[in-house]
This record gives sequence, structure tokens and C-alpha cells, in this order.
Amino acid sequence: MRWQIANTSLPLIIAEMNDYEVVLFSMGILLSFLLLFGLFFVGWWFGNRPPSTSPYTGIPLREATTLSYYVKEKVARFLVDLHQYDNRIFLFKKSAFCRETGRIFQDCINWFGVIKVDWSFIRRRYPGHYVSWGSLNAEQKKEIREVHGSLEGFQTESSSPSPSPRAIEPDYVFIKPGPLYVDINTKVLLGWKVVPGTEVEVFIVQKPKNQGNGAK
Repeated sequence: MRWQIANTSLPLIIAEMNDYEVVLFSMGILLSFLLLFGLFFVGWWFGNRPPSTSPYTGIPLREATTLSYYVKEKVARFLVDLHQYDNRIFLFKKSAFCRETGRIFQDCINWFGVIKVDWSFIRRRYPGHYVSWGSLNAEQKKEIREVHGSLEGFQTESSSPSPSPRAIEPDYVFIKPGPLYVDINTKVLLGWKVVPGTEVEVFIVQKPKNQGNGAK
């Protein structure tokens, strides 16, 4: 059977089709519609999900773009002055901010604008198996200091004795700067440092002196 030719482009196309082709064409249109609807629904669902809470406080995080221009400039200058590839400037539009602790979690906002942060933020910052500085014995701390030379700016005075970062006790949550973590095998450090002239903290990678810090 042939369809009658009309004066619009769609009937012209359909007129050249047999029944089987018309069915396939119709199914293609339907599937395209369903796909667009599905994408719209997924985007709406992600866009309306509540933001992640801070691993430390359990309170919802805010987008780092809400920080003042002054603070952003101070953060950028602090990182630039380090001259280290592992601690290069990050995008504020992809980062989140904990108002209660002042800690900035970088690269944690997805394409849908949803903040996603959990305790994996530590190893995502730099791969490794990290424990709290406070869980190390005196000999281990001495060894870490020897291979790093300086731990200036890191929290080495008051740290949770629990090895697991997520087991941090409430007494240590709000201490500034935030916790310092150590990979016993590689001696790599991950810790919070206060940006001078501000109340915010950034998560810094520091490698042993013989490994370097990827200076660029």
C-alpha cells in the first residue's frame, strides 16, 4: 500500500515508505520522545537532590562560588605561591565549602550542579591509604618529619588518635587547621592548611623531599 502524497515534507517522506518502514519510522519518533523525556527527568532529579553534607559536621555544604572575591583571590594566590603541580589552582564552580569549618572540598560538583562529598574525598585528592596523624607513635612521627623536613601549616599538635579518618571524635572536628593524614607506606601527607588572611582551609598534598611535589 502507498500513502497519498500531501503538500508537506513529512507526508512526502511517508509516501515513499511501505507499511513496515512506516512502523519503524513511527517507533523511532516515539523512542526519541521517550529518550528526551528520560533525559529531562534525570536532569530534574539530579538538580533537585539536596547537596551532600560535610563529612566532618554532617551539615549541608555550600557552593564555593558563594565565597567572596577577596577570599577566592587569597586562595588562588596561596596555591600559586606553592609552585606545586599537585596543589594547583582548582575551579570554585566545581568545589564546595563547609561554612562551619571553613574547609573547601574541590572538584565535587557534577554536571547537574549537585554537590557530592563523602570520606572518599581523601583518596580522590591523592591515591593512598591514609591514617590520622594522631594515631602514629613517636617513632613514626619522627620518621615522617625527617623525610619531609617541614610540616609547617599542618595540624600536628592536636589530632585524633583513631587511625580511620571517618572515626574522628567531635573534639577534633573544629580544630584549625583541620586534620592531617599520612600514608605510612609512601609517606605522602594530606592535610588541611589555613589560607593566610582568611578563615578558609584548603586540602594540601605534600610528598617526601626525595619524591618532590611536582613543581612546575
